[in-house]
Amino acid sequence: MAAMSLLSTLATRLLRPAQSCRLHHRPFHLSAVRNEAVVISGRKLAEQIKQEVRQEVEEWVASGHKRPHLSVVLVGENPASHAYVLSKTRAAADVGDATVTISHRYTPKEQLKKHTALADIVISAAGIPNLITADMIKEGAAVIDVGINRIQDPITAKPKLVGDVDFEGVRKKAGYITPVPGGVGPMTVAMLMKNTIIAAKKVLRLEEREVLKSKELGVASN
Repeated sequence: MAAMSLLSTLATRLLRPAQSCRLHHRPFHLSAVRNEAVVISGRKLAEQIKQEVRQEVEEWVASGHKRPHLSVVLVGENPASHAYVLSKTRAAADVGDATVTISHRYTPKEQLKKHTALADIVISAAGIPNLITADMIKEGAAVIDVGINRIQDPITAKPKLVGDVDFEGVRKKAGYITPVPGGVGPMTVAMLMKNTIIAAKKVLRLEEREVLKSKELGVASN
């Protein structure tokens, strides 16, 4: 997901003129000779985005809206996952856009419920069928189900895919919900395709601009 987010950001930001994205801009040349690759700084892009979000949150709260709240259900005790989620917590505090609560698959159900019941957005990727039920979320919350679990259908006895959320129960209470299958997965693939063509068009425009510039320089020198 981090890579997908970075790709999406690159498609819309990296290929802008240098003044707008605040990065040292070097045009793309498919046939040009170069000594080394352009280093893509995720930190610089992230800082720009966080500044934009910070401004939006300030305007949102100033308009009388409640500060957003985000809950994350973490899978297991993987140190890398903990570090990744911790960075989200710090980012949320930095921009002022959410209070982030982190839980994992071993968090007691009642404790987990206390967190999710407060959340405006619940994202679950724990790999536990029916982990999130209707009584665990508040009315109108957005529930994003990233979990993928293969279970046996109790009616057909055939294997089927489900998420972490009790979809039929939660959909009656949530404001937004993603199904499994057919929710997050297809969107990530579709957005990858969309951002690829956006990036390709922007690269082409840059190349055409450079060719035109070279021709203009050639005419001027003659």
